[in-house]
Amino acid sequence: MSLRQRKANESSKSNADDTPHLVLESNGSWEKTFDDDELNEEGHSTSTNAKSKQPVVPNSDGIAPSTLDAFLQNYGKFSASTFTADQGLKVLQWSSWAVSYMTRTNDPNNHLSASLRKLYNEMSMTRYALRFYGFFPALEGFLNGSWAGGNWDNPMIAKLAKYVMAGSMLFYYPLEHIAYAGWQMPKLSLVRGVDANRVSAVSCVFWTMYIVGDFWASCLKWQELKKKLSDLGELLSGKKATNDKEAVEEVLQQQQSLLNKIRHVKLQVLRSLLFILPAINWSLPNWATNPLLSEPVVNGLMLTEAYTSVYQSLRGMIG
Repeated sequence: MSLRQRKANESSKSNADDTPHLVLESNGSWEKTFDDDELNEEGHSTSTNAKSKQPVVPNSDGIAPSTLDAFLQNYGKFSASTFTADQGLKVLQWSSWAVSYMTRTNDPNNHLSASLRKLYNEMSMTRYALRFYGFFPALEGFLNGSWAGGNWDNPMIAKLAKYVMAGSMLFYYPLEHIAYAGWQMPKLSLVRGVDANRVSAVSCVFWTMYIVGDFWASCLKWQELKKKLSDLGELLSGKKATNDKEAVEEVLQQQQSLLNKIRHVKLQVLRSLLFILPAINWSLPNWATNPLLSEPVVNGLMLTEAYTSVYQSLRGMIG
């Protein structure tokens, strides 16, 4: 775990982040759990075991699927997950902001910029509602340690995933729900008098903790995977020396699986770096009235992360 909408004043709203991987990815991740090079609904890695690429499965007529068929199959998998579907909405949200920002003028007849700005705000709130799915996966990750993404030699990875990542989300999601209710239903007795902006800032403190934990865990995973890749290289040299073709092919498949995992972890590190400045910006008490960073900087980072997260998920699906 990456959706935030905040009110700068009583009459205007500004968007903020992407939930951390309704999380992993990403997660993901985080956007959110990985199975080898794939994300689960939470965006975290779920396996460290080597997995060879699955062969193309013919259809009922014995014909290999066409490019369109392959696209539709992958699209179905992508849209069926709350996590990856949210990534698609995230791209639409931040892309709408980008085009709106680039096309803004003083011309009162320029409806494109205003319309896209409205779409951007609507997408933010739509994505915000998806966070209601986040608490129980976080609780499961905390109780069972599933956010570590499989078994790792370094015990720190599991501790970071459980106590820092999943643990922070146990506070993050309820605070987000309170802030959301404060913005959307300010006259409701349960949230009357609640400073939604302040609650949102506190929630982002926990999101920042998640990002730091994810970055740290991803770096440790990267280090461990590189060592395993180096060990496989030595094993491959030995198999080639004995001219054992089957063993060589098996090691090559294991190497490719590790390379896929390393690519995924690298993208996760990149996403953490893209997230951290917006998270700090939104964690400050005066983020709505006197933000640390300008809108182009914050939203530009979020736009870049949005496309990175979708690329990461798609590469995990298609190999």
